Amino acid sequence: MDFNQCACSGKNLARLVRPAVLALLTRGETHGYDLMQQLCGLAIYADAPPDTSGVYKVLKTMEQEGLVSSSWEPGGSGPAKRRYVLTRDGRECLRRWIETLEGYRSQINGLLAILRPDGKSSPSIG
Repeated sequence: MDFNQCACSGKNLARLVRPAVLALLTRGETHGYDLMQQLCGLAIYADAPPDTSGVYKVLKTMEQEGLVSSSWEPGGSGPAKRRYVLTRDGRECLRRWIETLEGYRSQINGLLAILRPDGKSSPSIG
């Protein structure tokens, strides 16, 4: 089995695209392409960048849910670009994500304590 492609590698963090996009939009409105560049620069996507079409689908869904809004910006010498901005509901959603992720961190720390009862850096698997 190729464990580099297994879920245990942690490379499939697609569910974290939503909070990552929301967090990046707190910096200000931006284009979808720029969001992709910023996502690829995040440590959680260093080994496996998110799928571009998937990110655009997430943006569209988040717009339909009222978490982001977008508008077309005419291009000077190129095509028009869609700019995304965080909405009030998007900020509230991000606050909830923070609570959720902090809960996950606590749960993960509890799981690691079971896996590493002696405090060693590698699990005691016999």
